[in-house]
Amino acid sequence: MWYDDECIYSQVKGIDFAISEDVWMNVTSLNNEGAVVARGNSADLGSFNKVQFYKSCLRDQSSMSRTYNVGGLAAIPRILAYIVIWILTPRGFNHATLTEEDLILMYCITSKI
Repeated sequence: MWYDDECIYSQVKGIDFAISEDVWMNVTSLNNEGAVVARGNSADLGSFNKVQFYKSCLRDQSSMSRTYNVGGLAAIPRILAYIVIWILTPRGFNHATLTEEDLILMYCITSKI
């Protein structure tokens, strides 16, 4: 899989394909509107606090660790975390640790923002 500014390119069983923004929006039934929210720009989310949100997703809320690991999450937040990490924002490094951007995206999805 490789990227440029306009598309995501991949190959499945020898067939090359490209996913443009139009295709992605059509398949996911999402729209490209709203505020741009990212790390350091979460003021538009009002009450978002990454530590409190992560604690609310844990199975055992008294067992907070230093890193935001997926392993301690309850079932639904864990599934959402894997969708965010593997499908929506794929990356080539540690898939077991949530970044601040992942937590923001999970918060937006669960809060229907």
